[in-house]
Amino acid sequence: MITTKLILLPFIAFFSVIILIPLVRRFSIGVGAIDCPDDDRKCHKEAVPSSGGVAIFLAFLLAVLFINRRSPEIMGFLIGATIVTGVGLIDDITDIPPLTKLFGQILAALIVIYAGVRIDLISSPFGSGVLDLKFLALPLTFIWIVGVTNAINLLDGLDGLAAGVVGISSATLGFISLMLGKTDVAVLAFTLAAASFAFLPYNFSEKKKIFMGDAGSNFLGFSLAVISVLGAVKVATGFTMLVPLIILAIPLLDTALVILKRLKGRRSIIGADRGHLHHQLIDIVGLDHRQAVFFIYTMTLVLSGVAILSASFTAGTSLVVFGIALVLLSIVIIALISRHQSRKNGRH
Repeated sequence: MITTKLILLPFIAFFSVIILIPLVRRFSIGVGAIDCPDDDRKCHKEAVPSSGGVAIFLAFLLAVLFINRRSPEIMGFLIGATIVTGVGLIDDITDIPPLTKLFGQILAALIVIYAGVRIDLISSPFGSGVLDLKFLALPLTFIWIVGVTNAINLLDGLDGLAAGVVGISSATLGFISLMLGKTDVAVLAFTLAAASFAFLPYNFSEKKKIFMGDAGSNFLGFSLAVISVLGAVKVATGFTMLVPLIILAIPLLDTALVILKRLKGRRSIIGADRGHLHHQLIDIVGLDHRQAVFFIYTMTLVLSGVAILSASFTAGTSLVVFGIALVLLSIVIIALISRHQSRKNGRH
């Protein structure tokens, strides 16, 4: 039965997205959920329907409803996902204040925590054991869910970027969950990955382009955060919390660095600018939009590989391998910047 779900639910989610996208596109146009290229952060030149995330959400919801075991955690997850998607959709239509969106994320996080989704254990960096968080479990879970939700939301700045990164990350979480015997969580992760990958052709398309909008990025970030807590981070092994941290290192580090830059410049941390990694790859490194997206895909795949290898390492060894991977990726970026600067100087 479990094997059937591993195949059936991702299949349902994938093809449901394909069926729903044309309907959601018409819905977007009808309600005015349209993204217009009205500032220098936008990389498109024409107005584009921007509630494609509704199709991802509905496809995932439809697939998950086939799960027989409706645990409190799953129901809390679906209720929270509905809230963040709904708030995101309202923002896609009317541009609500950032604090209102944050309130929706906070409410959704509190609901799933109340339903029993929480980070109880973290890896010990001093050996192969784990540390019981006890009274810190609730606040840490809250920070994780809200933090990952916002990190994916902020990552959604180029065509295919958020959906691709979430697809890769979810598939990796699914694979690791299977390794740990958490088959139910693997089903959720692979279903989210399938829905994300199904959206990519429409996000990349020139003629039938549709954006996922805040509805989609909030849903994907929230779902990825919750699934990671339900899966790898709740298993009493030496790589509990480290696995999702490694997988999601790119969006999390990007968000942290952008916030630090804004604080240093005494600017609002909830403002918008071109300080994110994907914009820097275009503005400083000299990549085009598609190259920047696939470069970040590659970085995510490398870190996903490190996360999978962590299954056989202690937490300390995993941190060392993770650090080496980050250093190598940084060297590649520096080399690309140097090459771009040399080419610019050669043209003058």
